Amino acid sequence: MKMHVLDLGTLKADKNLLVQKSVFATSSRPAPACDFHEFPVSAYLIEHAAGRVLYDTGCHPQAMGPNGRWPQAFQDEVPFNGGAECCLPERLKALGLGPDDIDDVVLSHMHNDHAGCVEFFGKSRLRVHEDEFAACLKAYALGRKMESYIWDDTHQWAGRSLNWQLVRRDEADFDLAERIRLLNFGAGHSFGMLGLHVQLPRTGHVLLVSDAIYTADNYGPPERAPGVVYDTVGWQKTTARIRRMAGELGAQVWFGHDATQFATLIKSHQGCYD
Repeated sequence: MKMHVLDLGTLKADKNLLVQKSVFATSSRPAPACDFHEFPVSAYLIEHAAGRVLYDTGCHPQAMGPNGRWPQAFQDEVPFNGGAECCLPERLKALGLGPDDIDDVVLSHMHNDHAGCVEFFGKSRLRVHEDEFAACLKAYALGRKMESYIWDDTHQWAGRSLNWQLVRRDEADFDLAERIRLLNFGAGHSFGMLGLHVQLPRTGHVLLVSDAIYTADNYGPPERAPGVVYDTVGWQKTTARIRRMAGELGAQVWFGHDATQFATLIKSHQGCYD
């Protein structure tokens, strides 16, 4: 059993989107300098005895540019940076794999930097929370192009016969394979968040939580809410649940966009976790 950390480039954004009140004005500092913060985009590939599980798919290779899939204003707000080698198909190719070799794709949620490459996985089981799936398709049907659900990405897969496996909002956690458990976090950062609990023979327990918790600054203690959150109470409950699980299992918690933590991880072109 092995887990590969896939480096899929970086995004930049006002840090207040990651951590509320990272910078805010006061009467003595009416115009503080904002932090246009760079943070990683990632995915995780777990190889097990019966197949392969991919957690998240990153940004689409054609996200940026004058004819990019992301609207120009969105590109300006949250620019993506990554060479060709950082795109998911290339990261898989470097491991001797292609999209058709992936049995299960678990989407933590369907925002721009997590579901950008869905269209490539025509033979995989695509697992996503039912409320997240509905929110994405609602944005598409209403033509909302300045949302984190990228309209052009959705357009590429909406008419295709893909093997969607929707996780019900009331569904309990369940095993995808031996030592790989899907975690149904529910609403929080987005409408429906999914995580993974991976138990590796040597590395031990790892909780992949994606944007359920952006960074160690959010996790605390003390907890600091993210700047992008759909359900604040749900976010607090999920954070408490993750903290409880980590304590009970002695697990590492790998956050969605923590640049400092991500720099310490072994990337797929360097090695793997087993």
